Amino acid sequence: MNDLFLGVDAGNTKTIAAVADRYGNILGWARGGLGDIYGVDDPGEAVTAVLRLVDDALAAAWPGRLVAAAFCLAGVDWPEDTALWTEVLQKRFGPEVRFSVKNDGFALLRCGDPDGVGVAVSLGTGAAIAGRGPTGTEFAFSFWIQHPLGAAGLVDDALHAIFRAHTGLAPETSLSQAIPRFYEAESVEELLHRFTRRANTEGTHLNKSKAARVVLREAERGDLVASGIVDEHAERVAAYVEACADRVGLDERFTLTLGGSVAADNTLRKALLRELGRRLPEVAVTTQHTEPILGTVLDALAEGGVPPTPALRAAVLGGPGQPTAARRD
Repeated sequence: MNDLFLGVDAGNTKTIAAVADRYGNILGWARGGLGDIYGVDDPGEAVTAVLRLVDDALAAAWPGRLVAAAFCLAGVDWPEDTALWTEVLQKRFGPEVRFSVKNDGFALLRCGDPDGVGVAVSLGTGAAIAGRGPTGTEFAFSFWIQHPLGAAGLVDDALHAIFRAHTGLAPETSLSQAIPRFYEAESVEELLHRFTRRANTEGTHLNKSKAARVVLREAERGDLVASGIVDEHAERVAAYVEACADRVGLDERFTLTLGGSVAADNTLRKALLRELGRRLPEVAVTTQHTEPILGTVLDALAEGGVPPTPALRAAVLGGPGQPTAARRD
């Protein structure tokens, strides 16, 4: 009977559960929606959704014996969040399964560093930043992130810029045409009305994130306001990386793992690499295009005592011999 290792990566737009054997072969996979206990009225809804995916992934991998599991979950921000999930999972698995519960910011760490040491930055709809030092000290920024980051953050700043420009408080920008066009609004004024009127459904985090590519493309075309927004985001991310590294006791030479659709975009990535080179010139940056769930599977294997050999990482990350979806910058 196979020994099975379960990883779960839960976010606000998607949640994935994956099961591997001890050789890193993915045997079961299940994908669903929101798994963040902060994103629902009743945390039980997110718990039920996550456990359903766990059951589906394990059923796909059956037969086997679950040995260890790693959960990287959005909404694990405070001790009571960890306690909630720990109680749920202890009841679900019993005493024989080793498991860990962490913020989803940790999901990418082992994709970049086999031992899971370093800093990981995921820039998707929002942002997740977490780090682990050489002595095991961990820190996740979660609610300590005090700037708009990720796709929604870029668009938030772009909206502020075009609304200020419309009233003469800021420079003109091509974003004033491109952003309303994306949302099929006739004017900047119509867009502001739609995003702020009573009972509006358009000013949501998720809806704003959809226009991030527009901001990045206008920056690429040379719009100074859009370029300034991208540069400012790069500066913010680099500052958080530096602070995270200090917090967990990393010296100047560590691995920074970048992931998420926004981080993978060349425009922001180039700005970020430029800023990191200025602040942290010794850092090795790797950009991951794999699903963060695969890092969580590596966490589960580590929880179960399986050494992180190159062959194991290659099997989990999907390539023969070397991870195919990683790029050293």
